[in-house]
Amino acid sequence: MKKQFLLLPLLSLALVPGAVGQDYIITWNNDTIACQLPGDAKKAGLKPAWKYEDGYERIVTVSDNDSIRVINAGEIKGYSRQKHGKRLLCDGVFEAKQILFSNQNKRTTVEGKNSGNNPNWVFLSRITEGKYATLYMKYDTDGTSYYSSYYIVRHGIEAANTVIPFFNKKKMIELLSDSDIASEMKRFKYRKSNKGFAEIVNEYNRLKEAAGKK
Repeated sequence: MKKQFLLLPLLSLALVPGAVGQDYIITWNNDTIACQLPGDAKKAGLKPAWKYEDGYERIVTVSDNDSIRVINAGEIKGYSRQKHGKRLLCDGVFEAKQILFSNQNKRTTVEGKNSGNNPNWVFLSRITEGKYATLYMKYDTDGTSYYSSYYIVRHGIEAANTVIPFFNKKKMIELLSDSDIASEMKRFKYRKSNKGFAEIVNEYNRLKEAAGKK
């Protein structure tokens, strides 16, 4: 079934330096624009509501004069939602990233208004940010339950605005075992729960920082 997206002009949104304490989006030009990100698509008048209740695929913004715009992942650099909404309208800071799968050779991205046409673009929730690597997460649903997936970007190594998906911590350790810290990473003990993903990335950043000072 062909998907159709609502796209209306975004008007009268004020540029603010930090948008502290409110919802905002960030353009590819790094402009921070204050707005409202509705947590209930049905109350915002969008139909079918379920189509607009996944903040990892797209977001709905409402301006002060009630203008509505639907933004697909990749059309902006990121956004911040202050309060959790329905289903997958999660709170937090999100960044637009392009997923690099193992069979994908192209490691560059095209930024701008047409970026959202790439099906591999998603908004990812930023979990832990570091100088050498940053961890992101995405929730999905099969209709009956929710599950999470994790993604990493290694700064200065991966192409800009791309992430590598991970489904287990052993593979993550393998990727992050750089030659200068390999022995330490392979000895690192992490929790078996999902918190272990963040622990691995935090340890990687710590070890890389220490190795750089030697």
